[in-house]
Amino acid sequence: MTIAFSTRSGGSPENLPPKAVPAEAPPPEPGATEPVVPAATGIRRLVLTAASWSMTGYITGQILRIAGNLVLTRILAPDLFGIAAVATMTSVFVALLSDIGLHPAVIQNPRGEDQRFLDTAWVIQIVRGWIGWFASILIALGIGSLATHGWVPTQSVYATPDLPYIIIGASFAFVIGGFQSTKYISSYRSLGLSMITKIDLTSQALGLVVAIILSWLTQSVWALVISNLMSSLISAILSHRWIPGTPNRFRINKKDAFEILTFGRWIMVSSFFTIFSANGDKILLGNWASSTTFGLYGLALNLVSMIDGVGARLYGSVGTPLLSKLARENPAGLRRNYFKLRLPFDLLLIGSAGFLFTCGQTIIDLLYDHRYASAGPMLQTLSFALFMARFNIMTPVYIAIGQPRYFGILNIARAALLFTLVPLAYLIFGFDGALWAIALHALPTVPLIYYFNSRHNLNSWIFEVFVLVAWPLGYMLGSTIVSDASSFLPH
Repeated sequence: MTIAFSTRSGGSPENLPPKAVPAEAPPPEPGATEPVVPAATGIRRLVLTAASWSMTGYITGQILRIAGNLVLTRILAPDLFGIAAVATMTSVFVALLSDIGLHPAVIQNPRGEDQRFLDTAWVIQIVRGWIGWFASILIALGIGSLATHGWVPTQSVYATPDLPYIIIGASFAFVIGGFQSTKYISSYRSLGLSMITKIDLTSQALGLVVAIILSWLTQSVWALVISNLMSSLISAILSHRWIPGTPNRFRINKKDAFEILTFGRWIMVSSFFTIFSANGDKILLGNWASSTTFGLYGLALNLVSMIDGVGARLYGSVGTPLLSKLARENPAGLRRNYFKLRLPFDLLLIGSAGFLFTCGQTIIDLLYDHRYASAGPMLQTLSFALFMARFNIMTPVYIAIGQPRYFGILNIARAALLFTLVPLAYLIFGFDGALWAIALHALPTVPLIYYFNSRHNLNSWIFEVFVLVAWPLGYMLGSTIVSDASSFLPH
């Protein structure tokens, strides 16, 4: 649900994503090569170490992100964040559309440690980077042409005169990211996340410093573009310098290339529907909202996404290999561990939904100046999206049980619901109705999830009802904080 600028690809309303490809590797596919460890204790230690590095990186990254957000929102006007959000959306759109599955191809392939195979993947990655940039240029020119001929509303963020140039400049990150070393992917393959975390945080921190300095000097959205290109460049350089291993070189093997591209065609099909299920809200709202309103939406959405990202980060980095191993070696224990893994995150996400619903406005008022006050009601509405975010664990679960088509079907259903319900709600209830539709559009897929789960004995109605108690608890906690915080807010 990322829509705005950040000094890393997690996205906040201050900067563009630094890489043309996601900073995190997609979760390993079934059959991915796993590190060789002598016993279950070694595996458990490896998973716990990887999880600790993953969460350390995520939490530290969010602290940097919030700090940068608070500084930059006091330097720059809200409308710049709306322009930033469109540039981010374009980058995400092209990245997903051109996703040929390089990361999972290297992770799952038995020859994923063969240097010839890695060099072939590196060359393909570079070519993909240039193609991504050229595709972004075409999209930018298309948006500019639509605006010139009056085919978009004059108040729309798409009508901003400088938008095409911002998109072209920001999307050069595709080219820079293409030169990232495959040693970065190999570290994911071995669950060696320590150096990846250090690289990510270093590039994020340095990019944030550049963003603040240039924003203060120029008061321009170009400061954000340049800072993110710098962040992407730092990450690419450090992937070659800091991660041990054989350097990449320019060579390509036809057999390896064919194998990678053949594997990637299925990833492209899945990514196509992910584009619309994950980014349809930005595509639609960008046409209806001004750059200022779009920027406020991005701010509210990213506050929600930070909570959602806690589970997503852990599921993506260690959940898939762990659940896959259980499915292979201890199928009877999969159900028990599935609910053990879900419980803390369900309570966190549902409780946070209640908390944000009651004190979303207070959070905005405490963190930001009066120009951003309208993001408060948006944050309260979008908090209900966390009810569905708790089902994100189903992706690694369905991969683990060898049913990736399940989440493919869910993505198709979510995309169809989004593009049906949101325009309908906007037509009848206006912008506020569209926000509610965005927050709740995935709700009709819950019976489908329960149906898939029933085929593998993964349902527990007692569990599903029990975790809902977290919402009123979060609401009461938020109400208490609102009451206490009222003395700090201007009247």
